[in-house]
Amino acid sequence: MSGGAAGDTPKVSVIVPVYNQARFIGETVDSVLAQDHPNLELVLSDDGSTDGTTEILRDYARREPERIVHVVSDRNTGIAGAFNRALDAATGELIAWLGGDDVMLPGKLSRQVAALRERSDATGCCHDAEVFDSETGRVYGRFTEVYNGRRGVREGGVELLLDAGYLMLPSTMMVRAAAVQGRRFDPRVRVSNDWFFDIELFHGRLIIGIDDVLARYRRHERNATSETSDVLEDALIVLSLAEARYPELHRSIRRRRVAAIFGEASRRLRSGDWRGGLRYVAVAIGTGRLLGSLAVGLRLVRVELGRRRLGVAVPR
Repeated sequence: MSGGAAGDTPKVSVIVPVYNQARFIGETVDSVLAQDHPNLELVLSDDGSTDGTTEILRDYARREPERIVHVVSDRNTGIAGAFNRALDAATGELIAWLGGDDVMLPGKLSRQVAALRERSDATGCCHDAEVFDSETGRVYGRFTEVYNGRRGVREGGVELLLDAGYLMLPSTMMVRAAAVQGRRFDPRVRVSNDWFFDIELFHGRLIIGIDDVLARYRRHERNATSETSDVLEDALIVLSLAEARYPELHRSIRRRRVAAIFGEASRRLRSGDWRGGLRYVAVAIGTGRLLGSLAVGLRLVRVELGRRRLGVAVPR
């Protein structure tokens, strides 16, 4: 990766990892190419797609050779591999992530570039997004409302990434390439690679926020985050790796671990598995000790009450 800029306009590398997204990838690519930021490079990392995605991306690359870099794997290696091949190919001074089924809204890149130009102390910039159902078009609300129970993005560091009541959408993040350097996504993490990557990237660094909706987050039956039944296992792997590298974050990581176990308890209780759900409640309490676990539980309850007050619900 090498940083580069045309005049005083920094190049932005938009990285899109793609696997079997033929239904959605055209809208995703078009939303990037329609951005008003004049100096961008779109890196499409195709992770061995078999549904016609590869041919669609090749056609885009032929039509836009100056702006599109098409990286293709001959086999499916997982999200980490797709991200890492894209990082190896990216040449921008700034990097923006985008899911292969998500959509940028007009002005997104220029707004984030301007925000980072104004805040030289910040390494990353995020914003809010609209959550919608792909099949029906139903809009669930802002990402912060749906997943955090309150509207608005926050400014901070790694503590935001370990806050049980605060989630950020990867497709809203822009980061400085100089901070990434040789850092890559860890293949030991199957789904939450971006979470672990950000924990490392923003340990001791600052994220700023734009409290506006600048992207659309698509929910459908094949979201990567809904395809795995091992959500808890993936979260515990990330937290264990983070704790091994950053022992000073032990308390925050323990609280986030408790929240992940409570999340599994909630999933089981909602599905009617009362015995399994109560077993995980007991494990959560044991993990965080009684008072600490109760504090985390109350944090999660406040998120749910916030959703109800706003009239929003998490898509299933």
